Amino acid sequence: MYVAGGEDASTRAPGFTATAGRPYTLTGAKLKLAGTDPSVGITLTSQSGIVTHVTDEMIAVNTPAKLVFIIPSGLADGAYELKVTTQFNGSGLLKAPCSVTQTLYIGQNSGGSTDGGGSTAGDGDQGENPLG
Repeated sequence: MYVAGGEDASTRAPGFTATAGRPYTLTGAKLKLAGTDPSVGITLTSQSGIVTHVTDEMIAVNTPAKLVFIIPSGLADGAYELKVTTQFNGSGLLKAPCSVTQTLYIGQNSGGSTDGGGSTAGDGDQGENPLG
């Protein structure tokens, strides 16, 4: 499971900068949201620790290689930890969920970087991002 890239639908800009209230596309591998564990889904955590859940009705595309979802409106500009958690493993479901995280900037990217840097956590056999 890994994140390869992202794109803000309102600006069509590639990278990890998004606009609140607008669609955002996340690409990678084994991203499909599936499983019964309560942690399965997409969350955005602000630097102050406030967790915002992306609800099911805000997800437009849910495939292994692509997630398209609406960034919740009302989120303040700034850096967030985008976390995707699933039990999907490509051919079935894992017993325990695994996650991938990526820094996502809402509004202007004050960090100056739009490249990757996501990390994975979970059952340990998912490997690292082959793209770096």
